[in-house]
Amino acid sequence: MNNIILFFFITLTFFSCKPDSAEGIEDSHRTDSLMKVINSPELTAINKKILESPDDAQLYNERAQIYLKFKQLEEAINDARRSIKLDSTNAGFYLTEADIFFAANETRNAKDVLEKVVRKFPENTDGLLKLGELYYFVKQYENAFTQINKALKVNENISKGYYLKGNIYKEIGDTAKAVSSLETAIEQDNKNFGAFLDLGLIYGARKNPLALDYYTNALSINPSSTEALYAKAKLFQDMGKYSEAQKAYEDVLKVNGAHEFSMYNLGAIEFGVNKNPTKAIEYFTKAINTNPKYAEAYFARGACYQDLNDNSNALADYRMCLQLKPNYEPAVEGLNSLGK
Repeated sequence: MNNIILFFFITLTFFSCKPDSAEGIEDSHRTDSLMKVINSPELTAINKKILESPDDAQLYNERAQIYLKFKQLEEAINDARRSIKLDSTNAGFYLTEADIFFAANETRNAKDVLEKVVRKFPENTDGLLKLGELYYFVKQYENAFTQINKALKVNENISKGYYLKGNIYKEIGDTAKAVSSLETAIEQDNKNFGAFLDLGLIYGARKNPLALDYYTNALSINPSSTEALYAKAKLFQDMGKYSEAQKAYEDVLKVNGAHEFSMYNLGAIEFGVNKNPTKAIEYFTKAINTNPKYAEAYFARGACYQDLNDNSNALADYRMCLQLKPNYEPAVEGLNSLGK
């Protein structure tokens, strides 16, 4: 039984979730009700201005950004194109168009627009950085570096440029250069939340207490960041500071009451450290109620039930775990320990 407890307690991983990608402008358009936008005071105000000045390209660009904010991408692209038709000399209008294509996951169209921007406006750092970011997004790192370095040649003090380079270095495994670039990003902008968070994650992976300082700085910029709060809690747990970890996980749940991984880790601490399987079951059950397909939570709750000699519920949870995640070794081991 100790092997079962040990497995789920020491192999907790840092989870992250990514939003589903859009399937194009038409599909994205269906995801939100246009009524929400129609009732927006922002839209009402800009519509009034457009009625008064129907040839003002900037107004159409502003309305495109409002539609983009509400994920009304078809309306957004129409206004972006109208603004460009009225004034093809404004780089910002093209950048809005590129942002809309990027939001729709139409990276080829976004790339075409951004390449047009850097041809027409070769010293436009926003265009260069957005194109670099797009190359980074599609993992064309050398092309990304080329565009980012062009932007930094125009203006060496752009924090976002160093931040993007830091992310690329991190992805290709050059941690030393990643740290250097991210630290430079902070030197250029001490409110760069992403740079503080990424440095925290790099040092946190080494269980280096310096990560806590970076998380604290990140949270001073964005106190409600679930990612930063969770990373800080997980580091406390990895460092064996369990009371601090418990408090930090509770802080996560104050911001996001449906954060299943915090619930799971609280259960793991209750079971593995505090030796309180009954309390642990409460947390694992909350995690399961939040995500009924959370296989590891079923296994962990089964281990708690088994520890309490409630073999019937343990058996049910192990089987559910295996139904969701066939051949999950700890659950197989759990069933074998029950003689099943």
